[in-house]
Amino acid sequence: MKTKIKPKTLIEILQPYNSIAIAGMAKNAGKTTALNHMICGFAAQGTTLGLTSIGLDGEEVDHVTATPKPRIYVPAGTIIATAEKLLTKREQGINDISRQILAVMDDFTTPLGRIVVARALSAGNVMLAGASMARQIAPLTRILRDWGAAKIIIDGAVGRKSLAMPEIAEAVVLAVGAGLARSMDAVIAETCHTVDIFCLPHVGASCARPLSKPYVYMEGAITDSKLDGLYDRHVVAEDATKILIGPKALAKLRLSGGTLSVKKRINLVAVTINPTSPYGAGFDAAEFFVKMQQAINVPVFDIVGASCARPRVR
Repeated sequence: MKTKIKPKTLIEILQPYNSIAIAGMAKNAGKTTALNHMICGFAAQGTTLGLTSIGLDGEEVDHVTATPKPRIYVPAGTIIATAEKLLTKREQGINDISRQILAVMDDFTTPLGRIVVARALSAGNVMLAGASMARQIAPLTRILRDWGAAKIIIDGAVGRKSLAMPEIAEAVVLAVGAGLARSMDAVIAETCHTVDIFCLPHVGASCARPLSKPYVYMEGAITDSKLDGLYDRHVVAEDATKILIGPKALAKLRLSGGTLSVKKRINLVAVTINPTSPYGAGFDAAEFFVKMQQAINVPVFDIVGASCARPRVR
């Protein structure tokens, strides 16, 4: 009799990686819920976490949708990098940790002040607003690690796919919610396209310079218009965050005999889903989960519903 293999949990999937980025495809996609799940899971193992963010997270009410948001709750010992104005905003439910200031980053400024690195001396809620530019994240994570963080989690702003750059994180978790589109099928279709782009084949360092035909190496952003006249070629991008084409352009490229690949591949390891929407009725949670796991070849997790799935075998 064949032994049934138990699907891995999200924490088990993320265990091998020292730096993890959470990217959200829409407002209220469940990004903060996924972050809290990771914090809780790794803290239970005694792992010292380092946390930072692109954009603002941890506020009580979403500034765009005016809907309640979950707090970011950290255990004592967590090392955070956040804007100084947030760290000094000691209000119950906002920032109520006791903390030790470890460093003030004069070269890392945000609209809310300089980035401050601090260690939580007590458990409590925090707000995160880290580096405002993706290129600042890599040096900031090194600083967090220098202060003792064994695993770094980077919370991303909505739509900031640059957070998934290979230079920033070893692993990426994509958060998807019902707020992305009105219909479930539309949300799944857009997720499929994003996952497809993130999982494009890797061609290696040999494409560091423009290649002779039929290969074309394209620096910078690749848009639908830039693909004109190249649909029968083998197009190579720097990484998936530079690929801004839509599903129709990608389909046309493949139907024309062309291919799309990347010099540096993003390591997308999981997708989390949120069936609720800030704009009204959401989706049936069980149906959303089943359809999503059938549509993509990446492990899917409903954190609140405690559902998980291994990749579908094609």
